[in-house]
Amino acid sequence: MKKLSIIACALSFFLVGSGFCLAPNLANAEEGNNQERLHSPHHPFLKDADFKRLKDLGYTKKEILKAAHIAKFADKKVDDVLKIYKENHSSWDKTAAHYGLDMDKLKEKCREQKERFLEKHKEDVIENVAEYTGKTEAQIQAWIDEGIPLRFIVSGATMAKASNKDLKELIQMKKRGQDYHDIKKSLGLDKGKIYEEMKVLMGKIKEDIKD
Repeated sequence: MKKLSIIACALSFFLVGSGFCLAPNLANAEEGNNQERLHSPHHPFLKDADFKRLKDLGYTKKEILKAAHIAKFADKKVDDVLKIYKENHSSWDKTAAHYGLDMDKLKEKCREQKERFLEKHKEDVIENVAEYTGKTEAQIQAWIDEGIPLRFIVSGATMAKASNKDLKELIQMKKRGQDYHDIKKSLGLDKGKIYEEMKVLMGKIKEDIKD
């Protein structure tokens, strides 16, 4: 599997928030193909022109991104997926089933890819999260040793930055039993702010991995 494809899946999992992820079939991404699609600032898996065109047709950003993820797995055009989505009364489960896909399995596959990515590049991830949050690598590792998942530390770091909080505060919230969505809600954060910070952090991690 291409390294950049796994990064894209991990990034999209954190950003979209619904459990969708990009299919691992960006065949030549590292060789320079699909660069416009991968580096679009607001919608990383679509060309800007396509995203704008679909927005003008009345689709929401969330609908377009979800359709793009299903389209990748089904090897179909985003427009075709959105058409089926509307024909199925805006049901993503029915849309996925139309293409022989199971939404729960897609979500689980993305979770597995994300976990493998974080574990495989654990040292780079910890180093970059430490630098990004002003913590030491030892502090990050100590939280992991205490049972805080690395995936939460990554997403927590972006929420902390977006809300001008110390990551330690969010770790304490996690220890008290709050999950990602609870913390995001309590901090009054929207996905846009987290998205921008996640792009920065994952971009740094990607650069370190490439080196």
